[in-house]
Amino acid sequence: MSLARQKISTSQLTIGMYVCQLDRPWLDTPFPFQGFYLRTWNEIKEVQRFCSYVYVDVEKGVSPKPVKAEKPTPINSKRDRASSIVTRADLKRIIINPTRYGAPKKSFERELNEAAPLFSELASVVEEIGFNLRVGKRIDIKKTKAAARVMVESVLRNPNALVWLSRLKNKGEYTYNHSLRSSVLGIVFGRHIGLDEHSMTELATGILLADIGKTQIKRSLLEKTEPITTAEKRLLRSHVELGVEILASVPGTDHTTLVIVETHHERYDGSGYPYGLAGNEIPYFGQIAGLVDTFDAMTSKRPYAAQKTPAQVMDWLYRQRGYQFDSELVDNFIQAVGLYPAGTVVELTDGSVGLVLSHNREKRLRPEVLLLKDAKKKDLENPKVVDLSRKPLFSKKERPMVGRALLPDQVGLDANHIAEKLAENRSFAKGLMAKVS
Repeated sequence: MSLARQKISTSQLTIGMYVCQLDRPWLDTPFPFQGFYLRTWNEIKEVQRFCSYVYVDVEKGVSPKPVKAEKPTPINSKRDRASSIVTRADLKRIIINPTRYGAPKKSFERELNEAAPLFSELASVVEEIGFNLRVGKRIDIKKTKAAARVMVESVLRNPNALVWLSRLKNKGEYTYNHSLRSSVLGIVFGRHIGLDEHSMTELATGILLADIGKTQIKRSLLEKTEPITTAEKRLLRSHVELGVEILASVPGTDHTTLVIVETHHERYDGSGYPYGLAGNEIPYFGQIAGLVDTFDAMTSKRPYAAQKTPAQVMDWLYRQRGYQFDSELVDNFIQAVGLYPAGTVVELTDGSVGLVLSHNREKRLRPEVLLLKDAKKKDLENPKVVDLSRKPLFSKKERPMVGRALLPDQVGLDANHIAEKLAENRSFAKGLMAKVS
């Protein structure tokens, strides 16, 4: 190779350099010319989005400065790039305390009445954030934090109501619904491991905004059902850096929010992006955000992947312990959310079908369920609530258990329709308030 051509990390790029070769085929990038001068910092950022290293022609352009040899640190060893946001303090492990909050302060039924209107407001806030960014407006970070605090307060009262609502009320664009559902799961997880209210609010805010960079990517790519190209994959992954760039320019954005946005796609075994961090190099909140993000994505309807039941995803997560995710975090997540989280469609051992209202940590196959169909799969005129962990009055016979989780489509259930009926039909809603004896 000519001495005029030098391989350098994209972190060394500066204005005036002539890029003559990339670390990937030119056709996998949006660059129109095979060889070009770097004239602006925006052009440099664009190269850094796609490449880890490039070759520059020192005869045609500016030469790179000599790089001083530095002793690698745990965060950036063996990498061309490293996070400029993550600090040592972010890597501190949190002491898990599942006994901090104890039993819910309110029943599911009472909290649902309060949470339903709150959830509609939260959904509007999340959609407003995305809309504002798409039309060139700034995020109202104060409003976002306020929404996060409202969610935390509800989850502290009862962790099942918002989970149930978020899984049922699922209209609109996937990205916004996904952010809201993931944030609710993050708070439920935070409550379980004993985070304080401030930390849970920080976690919720970061997860709400984790995918905000996707507002800068064409919807046609986000919703594409055909296999994506290498270039498209890189564009999709660039939402992380785009999100950090957007939020870093918004006054009042917390450091923790930036950390979560930047690291929620890193994986414990180093297979994630954008930096390939591994193990305890990944901030604790980034690990939690990645876990709830993955769970919700896999249990949701997406244009490019098959939907799985929560039980199937929990089984998959368990097998990823020590690989994609930290073992202790996975174990605690399963305990916090359960094999059959609130809102899961389940078939009982007697053939009847219902929606889980709240999971039972001691008796996982016997949650509280809203029965919707009888053993012959016929719709019940008056849905009713049954606590499967309790025996019927005046009977020694045990109630049925959960036989399996189902996808709503498998039994012809429309979750949004159920949510609307609950909100509009008083006789239907009474089923939630009148438990079967």
